[in-house]
Amino acid sequence: MDTEVERTLFVCFPGAGEAAGRYRAWRDPRITVHVVELPGRGERRDEHPYRDMWLLVESLAAELAEVLARPHVLFGAGLGALVAYRLAQRRVAAGLGVPRALVVAHQAPPDRAARAVPAQAGRADVSLLTSDAHLPVAPPLPCPIRGFGEPQAMTGWGEHTTGGFVLTPARAQDSAALLRDAVLRAGYLISALAVQGPAPPSKLTEV
Repeated sequence: MDTEVERTLFVCFPGAGEAAGRYRAWRDPRITVHVVELPGRGERRDEHPYRDMWLLVESLAAELAEVLARPHVLFGAGLGALVAYRLAQRRVAAGLGVPRALVVAHQAPPDRAARAVPAQAGRADVSLLTSDAHLPVAPPLPCPIRGFGEPQAMTGWGEHTTGGFVLTPARAQDSAALLRDAVLRAGYLISALAVQGPAPPSKLTEV
């Protein structure tokens, strides 16, 4: 019998200019979605937005400590992918646990992110991207990374994991439903694999 406890916890970080409601509408019987609304956006628009990536991550690490205490997959689109990555990095370094996977969409890896500022990014988001570029290089994550996006933009994410990187080519103009289905399916499969046991590390691109 499918219960809330048995579902994969999928923690989502929207991209610059994206509404959290888009992800709250995601539905899958195998997935529990928890959407993170950043200060200064949506329902938290009255809060002061963070302009420094590490300060934001420190705040999120405390705010989400209880949520992330159970097995989870982190997902981020655009700027949200960097936030999810830095949060995973922060928790691993502190010995607070490893996500089953990091899933990223339409975002260049940390060492290249500041070169690709989305047109819809607000001033605070641009500041986050800029500050992220100044963070020190961290050891690769021990969890797998799954990517969705244009291959030329996503190149380099494989250097940030020892758990294997798989890229599924996707266009930014693809429908939201197409990305949703692909991301949720990937999250479920990776989580199921984690329960069975880790797979050998590999770097490959789906065609």
